[in-house]
Amino acid sequence: MSSQQKDHPPLDADTIRAYVVDACGGDGEIVSQMVIFFLGSTDDLIAQMKTGVEGNDFDSARRAAHSLKSSSRMFSAEALSILCAKAETVAEAVAETGKAEAFLSLLPAIEREVEWLKACLPQFCAEIVA
Repeated sequence: MSSQQKDHPPLDADTIRAYVVDACGGDGEIVSQMVIFFLGSTDDLIAQMKTGVEGNDFDSARRAAHSLKSSSRMFSAEALSILCAKAETVAEAVAETGKAEAFLSLLPAIEREVEWLKACLPQFCAEIVA
């Protein structure tokens, strides 16, 4: 799968087959639509994380991190999933301390992972169902 970077944790075709391709009955068009929907939702979820923290709605930020964590696991995006799990945990702590810096410091890495996925996930999934 040539669309992946050598210095980045690889996507796992078996995980994507199990959680996405098989759930779609192997239909490449439906898989493509799921990829588009997932990638399209990432910007909204990141925005919800930011606005949640900025508005002191840490539960909203935590829920958005949880949603992105779960959906990224379906697409074998482990690095993103791990970052979102950290954000979820930090959001719980921030709710008690009110210090949002730790949460906000995770967002650039989350955004980089999302950009990497946008660049490689569509082609990777297309190769799986081909």
